Amino acid sequence: MDHLCPEPKEDDTMNSSKPQFNYDGPIFDAHTHVVDLDDLAIQVRIGETYGVKKALLIVHGDVIKDVRERYPHKFIYAKYFSGWVLMGGEIDQAVKEAKVMREEGYLVAKMHFAPFWRTRLETDSTLSVDDSVLDPLFDCFRDNDIPVLIHISDPDTYYATRYPAEEFGTKDEHLQQFEHRMKKSDQVQFQIAHFGAQPEIHRLENLARWFHENPKLYVDTGSARWIARELSKDPIKAREFVTKYSDRILFGTDCVSRTDDVSYYDGRYLAERLLWETEIRNEPLPFTDADTQNSGGTFINGLALPENVLSRLYWENAEKLYLL
Repeated sequence: MDHLCPEPKEDDTMNSSKPQFNYDGPIFDAHTHVVDLDDLAIQVRIGETYGVKKALLIVHGDVIKDVRERYPHKFIYAKYFSGWVLMGGEIDQAVKEAKVMREEGYLVAKMHFAPFWRTRLETDSTLSVDDSVLDPLFDCFRDNDIPVLIHISDPDTYYATRYPAEEFGTKDEHLQQFEHRMKKSDQVQFQIAHFGAQPEIHRLENLARWFHENPKLYVDTGSARWIARELSKDPIKAREFVTKYSDRILFGTDCVSRTDDVSYYDGRYLAERLLWETEIRNEPLPFTDADTQNSGGTFINGLALPENVLSRLYWENAEKLYLL
């Protein structure tokens, strides 16, 4: 993906028609990825039109030096520990890499425990997030004060259509495994991706319990389609939840710089700002949601969060957690 991408023109974006939002302060995007450097330029530009001043960038490949040279003050960096390493049990190597993370410029560790790794690893046995084999790695994160951004599970829709329980296990089992990990590694600072993997309305009660039991736990709001789809199903309950736990939630899009399609980035920022800031009802998601494209689509029902809550989500929580 080393092709050169032209800079997007102003009329290439959808921003000319975006509504007036209620928040005009700085935004920290706590969940982004870089795969292609040229596409990252587009991602940065579109993010800035939506107020993004700084971001947490998960680095795929050996590009951190180039990114730091191009954007010296734009990002804090997360080192990616893939399922190949984690669920495949290559823990000694992971510990070695974790010990030198800071020297390489990384502040955060990104870990990935999606069920699909079971089909990618050439073994019949994969490690769960609470397996004792992983304890030395989590101990390393604790001892070196390294925050962990972690993917622990996937949407309910995936378990209904992609993950047969007899092969992958159930979502409840995967959530319980991470809960066990939190108890074993209670001094590790966790940021769970994708709203704790529990934006589904019926799962918010369990996420609330996690917040009460673990004061070091945060969640982020990526990905835009999953979060918007689920929280929009009951905007009143969702608004109450986000307001109550607004000091534990970080704004994030899960944008991945691997395409020069401007609408990809624009749609995700637009969707989330509509969700958090407006009272809009039954607004079509501004991009295709593969999980609902054959069942009527996904629609946004805005939560119209108050300004003090938006300030926490968009900036203050990240400022506290990552010392911006």
